[in-house]
Amino acid sequence: MQDPDRRALAQILAQRLRELRAHHHLTQDEVARRIGCHESAVSRWEASSRLPPCTDVLALAELYGVSCDYLLGRKEQPVNPAVALLDQALLDRLAVAPDVETFDAIVLERAEQTAWLPVPEGAVLLPVEQAMRRARAVADRFPVSRFADRLFRPRG
Repeated sequence: MQDPDRRALAQILAQRLRELRAHHHLTQDEVARRIGCHESAVSRWEASSRLPPCTDVLALAELYGVSCDYLLGRKEQPVNPAVALLDQALLDRLAVAPDVETFDAIVLERAEQTAWLPVPEGAVLLPVEQAMRRARAVADRFPVSRFADRLFRPRG
């Protein structure tokens, strides 16, 4: 790795990979297993002695919920723009509803709409795909509910 630009890229990537792995409380072995590579590859990337192949950069970005641009030092913000605000507390209540009547009553409690979106206590930012899977799992418990499809539509 002689090229100065390549060396600088490897150093930026290494630093961000180390920070993200620590932030997510993962070991190098756990990262390797999750993205399908050998632990020694993760070690080399974090030591800036090697650059990962493009497919592994994509897998790392997905694992950590950041953009490839962030990993490669092209953007300073680690946030992936494809996120959704998920009312985790509401879904937790809906998930344990004993029957469709209770499910519907909980949904009706939240029926009031406004032009602005207050962030309810218990809401979390998740990747859209993960938010959809979570909402679908809860709605599938009561497919006959007239409100089940509301878990998938943006309000407005």
